[in-house]
Amino acid sequence: MSFSWEPRWEKIIVESHGIVVRTCRDRITKMIACPICVNAAITCLDEENSERYEPKLIFFYSFEDLIQHIRDYHVYRAIRKKFLEKDVDDNSDYF
Repeated sequence: MSFSWEPRWEKIIVESHGIVVRTCRDRITKMIACPICVNAAITCLDEENSERYEPKLIFFYSFEDLIQHIRDYHVYRAIRKKFLEKDVDDNSDYF
């Protein structure tokens, strides 16, 4: 016998400290999904999104935890990628 959990999505808009996030929340557990990891545009917001990728189920109990995750994981990764691309472009004359 196996146990599985299928989230039942609902659309939510959460605002805190001047930050507004549109994402998905499970109706049963009330856990908030990371809109980037879950690809909320396609998963529950019924929007067209050019980026198609396999969603990862990353959930949080509070909006503050979600903001911390976005800041630490997604923003840091984007800044790091931009920095590495700039560094490669600056050093391209030497290769």
